Amino acid sequence: MTSGSSIAGSGHTYSSDKEEDTFLKRNRITHFVRLGLSFLSFGIGIAVITCEALPLQNYKNTSQWATAGLALWPLNFDIRPTIAAISCGGIITLLSMVYIIVALLPSPYSLIKPLNIYASVSALAGFATALISVLFIIYRPSSDYPAGFNENETLHSWTCKWKTGTSGISSPSHFDRDCTSTRAAFVLLCVLVGMEALMGIVGVVGIWFQRDVSRRRIGQSQLTQLDFATKDTKDGYRN
Repeated sequence: MTSGSSIAGSGHTYSSDKEEDTFLKRNRITHFVRLGLSFLSFGIGIAVITCEALPLQNYKNTSQWATAGLALWPLNFDIRPTIAAISCGGIITLLSMVYIIVALLPSPYSLIKPLNIYASVSALAGFATALISVLFIIYRPSSDYPAGFNENETLHSWTCKWKTGTSGISSPSHFDRDCTSTRAAFVLLCVLVGMEALMGIVGVVGIWFQRDVSRRRIGQSQLTQLDFATKDTKDGYRN
């Protein structure tokens, strides 16, 4: 009877070790996927900032020419979409950088649970930020423009109008570049929406793996305690 109990206990231990190995393999996969997505989000966030910062700098430099009678920008100009894109890129870059630093720093403690939680929360924040930025750039709520205009012009719309103008007038300096840069920034923002959504999914999967193995650990602990209690009872009867 005692040997039978020992065999049962050995079977539980083997099953537990196998489950732990499976959990560690799954966690390793989700860890590298999240780390890869974080590096990509970090790079894309920097690219968004760069693509929008150069046209913004050109606008700031040339908008001063209006005082000398050389106005390049219309009265119904709206700079808010550019600010929104730069802000979004900065937020996602910061969130991704924090995850990369925490994930790569050596630690004497297990960071599986904290990283799962942070990945999910930061992905939710990044997804909301990118989605709001994209929608704001498209719809531009609370947009205000002078009388006589039906809509506002943005850095993208205005520079691209000069690039594809109907007249034979050549476009001002850097307008071609600014049109391409702002278009690229918007496309990258749309990519960030998808990447942050994917990051959130992987984070939720990691949390699910963590909770699943925790439940199995509790069950295994209860089985082990039951085995010991059964063995002690039989030893007591034997004595």
